[in-house]
Amino acid sequence: MSSKRALLASSLAISTTASWVVGNDQHPAFAEDHLAGMDADPDQEHIAQEAVIQYLNPISQVAEGNLAATVETKPLTYQVKNGDTLSSIGRFFGMPYEDLARFNRLENPDFLEEGQQLNIPLVRKWVRLKFGDTAERLAREYKTTKELLLHLNPDLDKATYAGQLVAVPQKVEIPKQSSPVPVEKENRKNQMKLVKGSVVPFQGSYVFRWPITGQITSNFGWRHGRMHKGIDIWNAAKSQTEIHAALGGTVVRAGYAGTYGNLVVIDHGGGWVTYYAHLSRIMVSKGEKVSTGQQLGYMGQTGRATGYHLHFEVRKNGKAINPLLVLK
Repeated sequence: MSSKRALLASSLAISTTASWVVGNDQHPAFAEDHLAGMDADPDQEHIAQEAVIQYLNPISQVAEGNLAATVETKPLTYQVKNGDTLSSIGRFFGMPYEDLARFNRLENPDFLEEGQQLNIPLVRKWVRLKFGDTAERLAREYKTTKELLLHLNPDLDKATYAGQLVAVPQKVEIPKQSSPVPVEKENRKNQMKLVKGSVVPFQGSYVFRWPITGQITSNFGWRHGRMHKGIDIWNAAKSQTEIHAALGGTVVRAGYAGTYGNLVVIDHGGGWVTYYAHLSRIMVSKGEKVSTGQQLGYMGQTGRATGYHLHFEVRKNGKAINPLLVLK
């Protein structure tokens, strides 16, 4: 008999002897059931040990005063991974991305860095399992998801027992003073001043012209759970629509760029950069100096595009801002 079986057998024997005092005649069968095949799965050793504890401390005793839940005070944390968005993180933890932005005082919810640690407005509430509890049942009871429960309790999908402590999420209040400053307001305050619809940045004079004429089909901001970093402009001429530089500068990228499709990026100096995406044809090359209004290519639907349009972005010091704030 292994040491584990011997430990459980001796423990059960002691408890069985004690059980005759209180008139419980079910312990021998319990001992026989649990000793059978005890060494079959070494990965369940901790379950075997906890079974001893549960046997010596029946749930009837726990229920008399030890089922009270305890709540931690330290919020959960999450480390940003490649491909994460604030919206996807919010969905996993069961909350709007706006709550995460306020709780972490993010000035621009679109800018997350891989490895960045976010505080989550949730704490662990420790409760005890009842007979028949499952991850699905707990998720329904505490209005959460099975995935989040397994994140908090990695062993919850393995063998469990009544009275076992498990963590469930509990929301915490988000202080009002944690509200971030909207990125548009911050950009207007720290980077530019508005003069009759045009923009004159503090560092020199920049006036951006519309790269094409047409109709805006999608604005800057959150869209379908993701940040749309520019505006989409459509023209009925489709692939015959010429795309022009909004301001003179140096072409720093000209070629295919994944979801952007055929992309031209122009550096205008002073931290200002513009993006022209989904082109059908590109008429400039990397390193080329271009002037305001010079043709860059033709409108297209390359990359991740729903029909013909130009996706146009304006960035200042690496941060996307609403192009409508700077276009004349």
